[in-house]
Amino acid sequence: MLDFMRMYQTDFMLFLEGVCLVLAFLMAFNTTLTPKRRAAVILLEITAAVYLVAARYYYVYKDVSDTAYWPLVRIGKFMDYFLALATLWSFDLYLKDLFVHEAGLKKPPVMLYISDAFTYAGAVMLIISRFTNLYYYWDSNNVYTHSKLFFLHYFFAVPPLFICLFCVIKYGKHLTKGMRIPLILFIVIPVFMSVLQLTTKGIAFAALSTAGMDIVLYLFTVIDMNKKVERAHRLEIEMMARYQKELEDTVALRTSELKDANEKVEHLLLNILPENIAKELTEHPDKTISNRYPSATVLFTDIEGFTKISDSMSAEDIVRLLNKMMTMFDDRAKSEGIEKIKTIGDAYMAVTGLTEDPDNDGAVRMTNYARGLIEDIDNFNKTAPVKFRIRIGINTGEIVAGVIGKTKFIYDVWGDTVNVASRMESSGAPMRIHVSESTYERIKDSFDNLEEARMDIKGKGSMLTYFMD
Repeated sequence: MLDFMRMYQTDFMLFLEGVCLVLAFLMAFNTTLTPKRRAAVILLEITAAVYLVAARYYYVYKDVSDTAYWPLVRIGKFMDYFLALATLWSFDLYLKDLFVHEAGLKKPPVMLYISDAFTYAGAVMLIISRFTNLYYYWDSNNVYTHSKLFFLHYFFAVPPLFICLFCVIKYGKHLTKGMRIPLILFIVIPVFMSVLQLTTKGIAFAALSTAGMDIVLYLFTVIDMNKKVERAHRLEIEMMARYQKELEDTVALRTSELKDANEKVEHLLLNILPENIAKELTEHPDKTISNRYPSATVLFTDIEGFTKISDSMSAEDIVRLLNKMMTMFDDRAKSEGIEKIKTIGDAYMAVTGLTEDPDNDGAVRMTNYARGLIEDIDNFNKTAPVKFRIRIGINTGEIVAGVIGKTKFIYDVWGDTVNVASRMESSGAPMRIHVSESTYERIKDSFDNLEEARMDIKGKGSMLTYFMD
């Protein structure tokens, strides 16, 4: 095995040189690592390649008798030692950045700077030895021989290795397993191979193992880097998925809130306007809303003697009683399909037949509604502290309806039909329904308890009207 290594080690060196240079080239285009660590890896690979060149040159030409090669052989041996120190310095640079960015240290361990000091001192001593034969010398046949003080080279070269090993063990717990293993191998294997080289002549175990560990460190660095990138992408995808879910939940919540708000607005509008008018006003807010209906039925109610009654009551009691009464009217209007128009004080106004069909059943429905109001008042008076009596007037005919204003708007109706309905109420009798002749013509087949009365109506003269108890 050793003979095989001696025979082919220069070929191995050449192969490893090429690999190291290619890896250095590839690392130069890497943008994932931090600039300092990328520079450290590039230096390690280039240093390993040159280290192999120097060692290979030495082993190829060390036995050549041609004196022309002797200076180059000596330079090759010098570079063999010098580049070993350069490799240690580059490894320190790698560890400094690794511990800060991967192990979470605020600054590199001080021990690594001590390691740098050993490599600097070793390089200086090596240069001195180059010109003084302090470490080694060359005899007259250009044979390399150790000096008595050669151990000083190991004094400066070995401590940095143990310092790096100590730092890796101490701070490596903050690194991934995929990074701790190659760091330890990078330190331990070259040390072991250097010891082996001392006992086995003719094989550059130190250079070969150092270059090999440089390649291993590069591969594990790239693998760890790819895992981190993959984790980062996975985390980014998870964050995007979480963000998307949160965004969807927010949109759903806002949509629900908007829907609730729209429903509240719609409910409010429906409390003010008929459904078709509210829809049209919502879709066309700038449009003038107006319609003409040929056969609408209008109802007015009013409380008899309300002014006198209210003088003896507090404002709070008046409003409370009126609210209770009008709420009953509203509930009945909603259940029977009657369109409330407005309240004016103690007066209540409603309408039916808001359609272009002149033969609608609005008059019958309004009369039934009026009879219901009488029942509501009877029930109200059973528990009310004050007994109320109302007059009800109804008239049927053509009206104009529409929305007036842009703020605090109101849906209202106009026309002579409205005026006559008001006169029917004011000229009516308490707790009786007073209808005009036009309304009578539409309800006579549905009700038989109608009492005819000719009355002098203000602004209209003598009119035939009808009462219903």
